[in-house]
Amino acid sequence: MKVQPVRRRVFDILERDLPGDRTADFVHYFLIGTVLVSVAGAVLATVRSLEIHDAWWFKVGEFVALLIFTVEYGFRLWVAPEHPLRRGMSDASARFSYALTVPALIDLIAILPWFVALATDFDPHALLVLRLVRFLKLARYSSGFNALYLSIRRERYALLSCLIILCSGVLMSATAMYLTERNIQPDKFGSIPLAMWWSITTLTTVGYGDVVPVTNLGRVIGGITMISGLMMLALPIAIIAGSFAEVISKHNFVVTFSMIARLPPFSELDAPVLGDILPVLHSRSFDRGHHVVRRGEEAAHLFVVLEGRVEMETPDGMRTLGPGEVFGLLPGHTKPDPVAVRAVAKTKILSIEENELYMLALRHPDVIGRLSELHPDVKPEGEAPKP
Repeated sequence: MKVQPVRRRVFDILERDLPGDRTADFVHYFLIGTVLVSVAGAVLATVRSLEIHDAWWFKVGEFVALLIFTVEYGFRLWVAPEHPLRRGMSDASARFSYALTVPALIDLIAILPWFVALATDFDPHALLVLRLVRFLKLARYSSGFNALYLSIRRERYALLSCLIILCSGVLMSATAMYLTERNIQPDKFGSIPLAMWWSITTLTTVGYGDVVPVTNLGRVIGGITMISGLMMLALPIAIIAGSFAEVISKHNFVVTFSMIARLPPFSELDAPVLGDILPVLHSRSFDRGHHVVRRGEEAAHLFVVLEGRVEMETPDGMRTLGPGEVFGLLPGHTKPDPVAVRAVAKTKILSIEENELYMLALRHPDVIGRLSELHPDVKPEGEAPKP
């Protein structure tokens, strides 16, 4: 038996990128269930009254979970060279590159405590807390975690500005309180670093009450600090909430590199090109009978069918599109006539917005050429881009 096809198949199962792959679906939900049961067991094991930590069935369950996670980690290392971003790397380099990624490090930490306890004299009860890191493994399977990461990443500069504003507020209020209360409460406000504890708890609206101003001027400063804290915390909350809502509306499921690398328009592209394409792809799911594009609606996106089938109502009749086929807007072409497009089965669609599409055309015209070849219904406006 050749190793390459087997390794590729294991990669497909672990990544769950092939539509309708029941084996991949089973492994996917089995791993999620194992994570949830393992984390629940680690939490309940800290309740002394339950006395389950030393029970034989708990130890057997922990060993089985450890074995499953160890096998998963080993397989992910083994299939790392199959990832589209690691094309051209040697097997050893690809595996080393994967081992340094955040998901791989989480997988390693998830199995490390048991081996550490086995090889050293560390108290296994203390290492039990590290097993809760296994919960972070769910980020690989959750579109919600992915959407939160994308929303924070896209607003990182705005959030950094909010952090700078918050630090400035902490410093100014701590300095003002130091000047006001340093002689009256030297043990609490005798220095700016001491006063910063009060400033942080007040600005964040926690207000433990362990340190409070006693002078009238100090109370005025405290009141201003409280009001300022409400405004300072409202800024990042509003930014993250707005960005998260926008991202979650455009990303119904997680899109991976290997998922788009299988589609004809993006197959065999270099890793840097795939890296530019992935962030601009929005993912949407449509149930049977739901419209992707409504009648009379002007196309402002490029759509790529990832999974399922859609039916396009054109002036020349009905046309069915399947995985890998495209429709909608393309740069360098006249806008297609308004048509109605609806899903005829459970369908997953990738889309690129108009402004992002034109930026992609400037950076990677060959990708637009590939899309043009799969988009025969678009009328050229002058010479079409060459692939």
